[in-house]
Amino acid sequence: RQLYVIGGVASFMFMLFVILPQQYAWMTNEMEVHQPVNHNLTHHHEILETVPVTIVCQLSGEMGNNLGKLGRCLSLKWWLESGAFYNSTNKLGFSARVALRHQQHNKWVRGAQDLQRCFPNTNQFDFSEANNNEFADIWKMQHQLLGGDEGVGAIPPFHEINSDDKEEIVSGLNSFASEASKHHAMVYNAASKRNVSLPFLFSAQFQNLPLEDRFHEEIRQFFRFNESSCCKVMADPDENVFHYRNFKKEMPKRWNSFGFHEADPQQAADLFGHLKEGDKIAIVTRFGGETAQPYVDAFEARGLKVRVVDGQDGPADFCFLMSAQKEIAGLWQSTYLTWAGYLGNATRVIAYRMTTSRSKVETYNCTGPGLKGKFDFRTIH
Repeated sequence: RQLYVIGGVASFMFMLFVILPQQYAWMTNEMEVHQPVNHNLTHHHEILETVPVTIVCQLSGEMGNNLGKLGRCLSLKWWLESGAFYNSTNKLGFSARVALRHQQHNKWVRGAQDLQRCFPNTNQFDFSEANNNEFADIWKMQHQLLGGDEGVGAIPPFHEINSDDKEEIVSGLNSFASEASKHHAMVYNAASKRNVSLPFLFSAQFQNLPLEDRFHEEIRQFFRFNESSCCKVMADPDENVFHYRNFKKEMPKRWNSFGFHEADPQQAADLFGHLKEGDKIAIVTRFGGETAQPYVDAFEARGLKVRVVDGQDGPADFCFLMSAQKEIAGLWQSTYLTWAGYLGNATRVIAYRMTTSRSKVETYNCTGPGLKGKFDFRTIH
């Protein structure tokens, strides 16, 4: 059976969901176009029924942040579908669909446009699917059933999936799989014309290294970059790249409170202290080259050949970072830096944080062939 949410949530409809027998409470959901490579399949079970479930993905920020949020949601989808959370009692497996919810600030529009222009596989998504009153009603239905915070976007059931700790994520997915195997229904959102599962997952955090390491190949295949639409200048094959995001200029009122502290020119030069005289380095920065001049001076004092790539839009800067074949370095909190490291071909990614920042650098040691030994985490005092 299928439940409809058109306006308010009638109490009898909620009770109907609770008492619906399991064999009649779900409907096959429309599958997304994207299919994973292999989900790192290590589980071989006799699945008699595949339960459709929904992962609602809360986006934020510009293209880099959206990559981080969507990458995590896709990783959760693939993990659920891998068989790792197979229910042996009912012999249930899961097919998961990602539903997007954009942030309220209007910067989401440019973020979505850039993501769809540069990563064609994201054009299959409706970025406003969960931005309507009908979804708010579905959230309330889940709140009545499972608890959590009643406000949309607050602490949801199975909130452990938003942790940075791998074991907590597993715990959240196990809890969700257990609940979904006991009773599951599909609720029709008339505003978006899509089904949402009850229960559903709500993911609001960025991709982390444990998930990226596990599904790195799937991530690279899904997020294929459209160079013809989003690139202007490429890094030379023998060129190292320093990413100077310049958060202080980008967000003068918030950079300090957010802890977006960046290396000074000498500290940046020290990150590349192993380079030899005559080696090449490019400084890519979103703002005018004059703000990068102190960094140029510091690198040239070490005998390096320096050029500045500036004045581009965000996707073009991202393309430049991705195109590097030697080493790239930048602030760990920059999703452009981390995702260029995930998707690009740099031999090493130096991701640093400042001790003056309240943020911490992940210390997870990747073991997969795509990321093993690739990230070099530094703390600058």
